[in-house]
Amino acid sequence: MASLYKNLIAKKLARTILSNYQHGGLQEIEAAIQSLVKVAPVRKEKIRDSQFTVSLSQLTKCLRGHIVNLDQIQTDGNLDVKIDHDLIHFKTEPAKLAQAVLQDVKVNHINYGYMGRTNGSQKHVCVEFSSPNVAKPFHVGHLRSTIIGNVISNFYEAAGHRVKRINWIGDWGTQFGLVSLGLMRFGDVELLKQDPLLELFNVYVKINQAVAAECGTNSESMSPTYQEGMALFSKLEKGDEHMMTIWRMIRDLSLQELNKMYQRLGVHFTHILSESEYHNRTQEILERLSQKDLLLYDSDGVGYVETEIKGVGRATVVKSDGSSLYLTRDIASALDRQEKFSFDHVHYVVEQGQKAHFIKLVSILQKLGVPWANSSIDDIHVRFGRVNGMSTREGNVVFLRDVLDEARTRVRDTMLKKTSTRASQDDMEKTADVIGVASIILQDLKANRVADYTFSWERMLNLKADSGVFVQYCHARLNSMMTNCGVQPSDDIDISCIVKDDALMNIVLHLARYPEVFEYSLDSLEPHHVVQYLFKLCHFINAAYTSCPVKGEPQDLAQARLFTFECAKQVLQNCLLLLGLKPLDVI
Repeated sequence: MASLYKNLIAKKLARTILSNYQHGGLQEIEAAIQSLVKVAPVRKEKIRDSQFTVSLSQLTKCLRGHIVNLDQIQTDGNLDVKIDHDLIHFKTEPAKLAQAVLQDVKVNHINYGYMGRTNGSQKHVCVEFSSPNVAKPFHVGHLRSTIIGNVISNFYEAAGHRVKRINWIGDWGTQFGLVSLGLMRFGDVELLKQDPLLELFNVYVKINQAVAAECGTNSESMSPTYQEGMALFSKLEKGDEHMMTIWRMIRDLSLQELNKMYQRLGVHFTHILSESEYHNRTQEILERLSQKDLLLYDSDGVGYVETEIKGVGRATVVKSDGSSLYLTRDIASALDRQEKFSFDHVHYVVEQGQKAHFIKLVSILQKLGVPWANSSIDDIHVRFGRVNGMSTREGNVVFLRDVLDEARTRVRDTMLKKTSTRASQDDMEKTADVIGVASIILQDLKANRVADYTFSWERMLNLKADSGVFVQYCHARLNSMMTNCGVQPSDDIDISCIVKDDALMNIVLHLARYPEVFEYSLDSLEPHHVVQYLFKLCHFINAAYTSCPVKGEPQDLAQARLFTFECAKQVLQNCLLLLGLKPLDVI
């Protein structure tokens, strides 16, 4: 396996260095160097100079500036060494490397790339993601949080850590008072039961239009309608039974619709928490802040905590009338979770426009002695950019359900045009839904998460471009070839048969890189590294599929090629599952 070669390279370098550098033991230096050994990426040019590299500048930095005498690194029967500018290149016998990599994939199967990533230290991690508001329209703004948070949770679980997947439901706050008033004025109970998302949206639009018409260019607080909505929310906070009945109805109907979408996206949570569970605990938070002399009041009676962070301002925790705030409920929830679970790491997957909120939250939690709050704010607040240009054929108001339905319809239409499609209508709908979801998710994850991106139906559903359609067809094509090639797998395979097949050796070297890609993705919490790796893998598979047939070839060559394709399919599956996608065997 590739890790054995990395260990061998680390030992070779460490022994060379230790011959004239005695600051540190052998094991410590070997471990430090092994982390610098990388599998050489596959290039378009036909280069077979090395399979592993070490950056000379990184090696020197690791050794605190000590200059390594590279002339002392001798070649042996296992490794050839070559130095080119800043890289030390290592090359081993291709057949042995291919055998080691493919055997590693076969033995570890669904766990290939993830074994030993905890380094004996399992962490307890909280990932809060999705977090929709039941009193506001459900729109695609929640989609990125849902997708990214789900994949980050998958990363930690694959590495062997314990993960709490938390969906923090926004079912409280001043906007609920306005939506409740909107339902009283404009709502239709039957329509709300038939299509909660649409009716809530219509009510939301109408009540906000009423507020805007009344206040004009003034603050919305000048609107009588707004004031009436706030009065209703105040009644809800005091436990008014009529308001509680409306609140329960909206919440239950909304969650039912949300769960349908989560099922289609392949997303699950270990805990569903809501703001409403914590609104009665805000007084406890205020008392806790007061005991530590952190709670201050301004001349209007508004309670706040000084963050002492330039450009952020004070953190308001209670209104002058004593009403709770989102930040206060967030503090209460964070403290409650820490008491129950004692997390080592906490990640809030929320768009980057909310950074100031999380700076205030983390600042207060630090003052209250929460251990994980001392982590970097960029580690706690997992930020992401916005989506532009996402619309359906019917217009620009887009809900998650509409996006999923639109993707399914477009994929189905494409499938119907293919003469090879023999699936039943029901099977076609299910298959189109799976491909549509994969296409949406991969387009979302293919670039750095903090970057804004422009959504494109054409790119998303392009079979010849890097897309979910392309990946799913590649997997199904592989499965079909393996099923119909007429070759039986064998445990006794001579892998040396494929050494001269450049297309297959490209696959082998790329498979060897997967553990590195996963580790880097986990460390950076950046899913796009895995997505780009997946796209390249599919391109390598398609190239080999054309130039390295299995069916009709001599048995030893056919079995070696089949074994390589089997391992490629396994890693393709691992990538899809890690990204929260269902691999399709038949399309």
